[in-house]
Amino acid sequence: MREVMVQYLQHRLLRWFDENQRVFPWREARATKYQQIVSEILLQRTKAETVARYYDTFFSKYPDWEALCGATLEELEEVMRPLGLYRHRARRLYKLTEDLRRRGGQLPGDANELRDSGFVGLYVTNAFELFILRNRKPLLDVNMSRLLKRYFEPGDFIDVRFDKEVQELANDIIEVRRCKELNWAILDYAAMVCRKRNPLCGGCVLNKYCKYYAQSRERSEQSGRGEHEAG
Repeated sequence: MREVMVQYLQHRLLRWFDENQRVFPWREARATKYQQIVSEILLQRTKAETVARYYDTFFSKYPDWEALCGATLEELEEVMRPLGLYRHRARRLYKLTEDLRRRGGQLPGDANELRDSGFVGLYVTNAFELFILRNRKPLLDVNMSRLLKRYFEPGDFIDVRFDKEVQELANDIIEVRRCKELNWAILDYAAMVCRKRNPLCGGCVLNKYCKYYAQSRERSEQSGRGEHEAG
């Protein structure tokens, strides 16, 4: 049954994405690998729409790795102030540039080098493998986790870094030719339909197999029967 659910999700979300995808500059064909991976770093704990408004400001000042590696910590803090959490973000980027300078400007060439680099965290390392190394990796964050947990087996949410079950699910799901697009499809769907609050379950393209939807309907029916009996 799980294989059927996986294939159904892949097919339905890619089809939905082709008609409803959000448009962001880092997704455009002209976006460089540098712009793609740095955008993913900026997207952590920040709405995509916020990063989109800030995109031109940041990349006009730091158009490539060389320019970014020339920035001081103070300069990064100042330019990233509009995003919020700017000191944390600036430190992360600055540590990354320190590592790149130590490497002579060379990016990690494979997964082993990546583990010893300044690219840290599950989401960022997966993004690096997806966009730079061209490996099939999930952009697994709290939003993707929410959708997958609801669809396959509703339960308590835990930090995705420690949720081995959802990590396994995410890696299974993105094993398709259009891996990058499916990642974006899941993130878009989680933002627009499978929302944290008030998900749009009635019109969801996944509700045929979604366990969360089935449980919600069952609770609603039980509640309706209870009210009828009480009346």
